[in-house]
Amino acid sequence: MPQTRRLMLNLFLILIVIIGTSSCTTTRTVLVPPGELIRLGPDIQGRVYNWDGEQWVLSDNKVEIPEGWVAGPPPKNNDNQ
Repeated sequence: MPQTRRLMLNLFLILIVIIGTSSCTTTRTVLVPPGELIRLGPDIQGRVYNWDGEQWVLSDNKVEIPEGWVAGPPPKNNDNQ
């Protein structure tokens, strides 16, 4: 009987941990409509494109983009600047 009680207690604790972690880790992703600007949050890092006068060139290294900067879609005619 004590072994059954211990097993039930362990299962109960595992269930509580699973429920607790699943409800605390929810995230929400929102797609930005085309043409809209967004304001960047903290801890944004990534590779960026630079215009070299003829074409857009992707950077080799990641850069940190400051919080609060505004980002938007490329122009309709993205063949040039």
